[in-house]
Amino acid sequence: MKPIVIVGAVAAGMSAASQIKRSLPEREVIVFGKEKYISYGACGMPFYISGEIKDFNRLIVLKPEKAVTERKINLKIEHEVLSIDRKNKKVKVKNLQDGSSFEQEYEKLVLATGSRAIIPPLPGIELRGIFPLKELDDSIQINSFIDAEKPKKAVIIGGGFIGVEAAESFRKRNMEVTLIEAAPRILAILDEDFSTLVQEEMIRNEVKVLTNQKAVRFEGERKVKKVILENGEVIEADLVLLSIGVLPNSKIAEEAGLSLGDRKAVFVNEFLQTSDPDIFAGGDCATVYHTLFKKDLYIPLALGANRQGRMCGENITASLSEKPLKKFPGIIGSSMTKVFDFEIGKTGIGQVDIERNGISDMDSVSIKYVAKAGYYPERSKIWVKLYFEKDSQIIKGGQIVGQNGSVLRLDVITVAISQEMTLEEFYNLDLGYCPPFSPVWDPLLVAARAGMKEE
Repeated sequence: MKPIVIVGAVAAGMSAASQIKRSLPEREVIVFGKEKYISYGACGMPFYISGEIKDFNRLIVLKPEKAVTERKINLKIEHEVLSIDRKNKKVKVKNLQDGSSFEQEYEKLVLATGSRAIIPPLPGIELRGIFPLKELDDSIQINSFIDAEKPKKAVIIGGGFIGVEAAESFRKRNMEVTLIEAAPRILAILDEDFSTLVQEEMIRNEVKVLTNQKAVRFEGERKVKKVILENGEVIEADLVLLSIGVLPNSKIAEEAGLSLGDRKAVFVNEFLQTSDPDIFAGGDCATVYHTLFKKDLYIPLALGANRQGRMCGENITASLSEKPLKKFPGIIGSSMTKVFDFEIGKTGIGQVDIERNGISDMDSVSIKYVAKAGYYPERSKIWVKLYFEKDSQIIKGGQIVGQNGSVLRLDVITVAISQEMTLEEFYNLDLGYCPPFSPVWDPLLVAARAGMKEE
């Protein structure tokens, strides 16, 4: 009996392996992980760099020895799968510790190879002090560099979630911070008015934000000292973080002749099978079905990766038992982050999505309100925006910027979208009330009512 082989040992890969071993404890499951760390919370890395999390081991959910001894997974860390032989159902593997290579047979294969940081081929990119922030080892190296070199000036290239989170982390480490974004604004996933709120919060916290600017080269002797912009401006830097984005690790899938989808991610069907039914894929290397756009897209998010991994395991178990496979439920793209005192969240459709996908018959309403009772001593602000169909008034998207736990209201909007609730149905929800958490009329209800009045 050939083993089940999984390529990748972080979110999707270990979720798949654990699920298979729970259901089929007698089957051998071999996991090849290129990194030496497995099952870590990558979203927590900025908070390790900031010093809020003191020990990077706190980010590791499952240690390798526990995976082997307790979950009975045949785990091979620091092993890279180089290629797939679909005809003979084998993978070629390189042991990164000693350089040796070997072949491994499989009955079913899971690709959970994740993604990689985009590293632009700019002059000086090899200088010491320039880092991506994608893998746990990146955060360890950055933290060690800060401890040893005591950098005073940090430059961040890219104003997405990682970039703005890192800006706060570096400010907490007493650095002057400059964030450079090539687009007209940071956090382009949000509507412009909401991303402006976040940018203003960053400026209040002494982060210099430069938009419509591109870095063209780095200068220094062995260690980075300057970032040169397209307009000729020179910015001094002791540390540079690259947060331009990520791309799927799909090379071995492409070379094996598997179908690729959006942004060259591994294309999977509703059961998470690739174009080869014996090969499944999930996580940051694979496409995911967006239920609102009704498209298979590349949207690498943590919950989706873990859920896809688990369902790969469930469907492999089902296929080996000759049972029906489960359909992946899809996502609507819910994401959150935190920047200084502001919490930011977006779910479903926003203005960028409307323009990119040519969506019509969509309206929105936006309010500014208080997140707690007006008389409560610790007041906090919140901005809420809802997107809804003009005719049916069914809610299709939402965005929040707020303080003190306000962003958790995004989960309520997510439920409303998933259940195709109208503004009136949303407004009639019997939401909880207590002065430290909410005014009598929760901001979500106020936003829904405002949208109803715009009929």
